[in-house]
Order: sequence, then C-alpha cells, then structure tokens
Amino acid sequence: MTTRAKTTLFAFNDNAEVTLAHIGRRRIVVSRIDKVFHDPANVAAVGFSQSYTHDRSNLYPGMRAAMPDSFSSAFRAWLTPILQRNGVLEPNQAICRDESFFSVVTTASADLLPIQCIPHYDSTDPNLFAAVIYLCDTRFSGTAFYRHRRTGYEDITAENQSNYRLALVSDMRMHGTPEKEYINGNSALFEAIFSNELKFNSAIIYPGSVLHAARINRQFEPPKDKSEWRLTVTALLQAADRPIDLKANDPS
Repeated sequence: MTTRAKTTLFAFNDNAEVTLAHIGRRRIVVSRIDKVFHDPANVAAVGFSQSYTHDRSNLYPGMRAAMPDSFSSAFRAWLTPILQRNGVLEPNQAICRDESFFSVVTTASADLLPIQCIPHYDSTDPNLFAAVIYLCDTRFSGTAFYRHRRTGYEDITAENQSNYRLALVSDMRMHGTPEKEYINGNSALFEAIFSNELKFNSAIIYPGSVLHAARINRQFEPPKDKSEWRLTVTALLQAADRPIDLKANDPS
C-alpha cells in the first residue's frame, strides 16, 4: 500500500460528533467522539489483516500491531484542535507524539496476572492521554472508570502514587489476591464511576492517570477466529507546548 493510499485510508472526519463527560468526584474529563473515520470498515479490514505479536514486556492482555506513521500524523493533526476547542488542551498545546496499535484482547481469564485483574492507570504525567477507537460491534463492551475504595482515588498522580501502592498492598492482605477474572463493574476494592458504551467507529480520550479497564466478560475465553475479535486502536498521546516561532515575532 502506497503512502498516499495509507493517508487516504486514515481519513478522519472533521464533522465528528464530540461530547464531554465529567466523571467521578474529581470531574475528570472524558471526551467521547462518534463517527471518527470516513471509511471505518476499510480501517477495520486493515486491522484484521495485520501480523500481531504478544509483547511480554507490556501488560496488555492480548496482541497488538503497530499503527503506521501515516495514521499517527493524521490522528494527531485531527485530534489536537478537538481537544483545544473543548478545553482539554490549552491553545498553545498540541499532541506531539503517540504510541498507537491495533489491539485485540486474547488472554483467557485463567491466565491473567493479578495486576491485570484490577483497574490500571497508564502514567502519572498530567500531559499524557489515552485513546481507544472501537472497530468492533456492540456484541462487545466499552471502557469503565473506577474509584479505589480505600483511598477514594480516581486518578493516580505523582503526589498520591506511593500511598496508592501502599493501600493496594493492604487491600491484598485483607482481601487476598483478586480472582482470576477481568474486572467488569464493582468489586471489593474498586467502585465503577462511569462506563462508556461501545459504538463502532467511536473513540474515547481520557487522562492516562485515571483508573480504568476495558469491559471484558469476567470469565473470558480467547476468540476462536477473527469474527470474535474485539478490535480497537489503542494509543498513548503525549501533549506538549507548541514550539514558539521566533521568526513570526521578528520585526526585521
């Protein structure tokens, strides 16, 4: 596939429908975007045709394939003004880089590590965001967000991270390690505060610090074939101040 064809394939919809949800006590902003791609079926077809690997250094419970550069550049250019208009980014900020993958959950519940059985956060960096673009149908479920019961934390920051980790250790001593199942709703340790419903060709964007988990059946068995794939694009997005163009202010 040529670069031009790839660029056309990853054509984002400038008229996408954007709504904001303010979740939890902290009123954390989750951006919900409908009608993301102009041609989502072809994007999904590309996803189904990729060569996937299981990255043992990553805790994602499945397999992934890196998105091409043509996706990343188009995604950042499309998403930056959306987040600026809605106050998620400051006018002088932009999404400057990303790590994006086609992603498919394939790990059976029985094979999960304990840390994969509770909500997670991606980073304490306030300028890091996460995105999920759903390329599967409503047989599957979306993404849920959580509050840690013992501490009341909904997002994990540099200031509270150490206390959160200590609290989790205390939780494990009191309640034992989590059952080998995907978290999907309330548990002894966590309370669900918001659930985003899955729609084909929709996306959510949220801070990487918020506690969250994909809504996977608690007792999940790996898909037998591609028709059972919960296909998504997952991305981590780094925001930063735009470089100042000194020449633009040069009176000479």
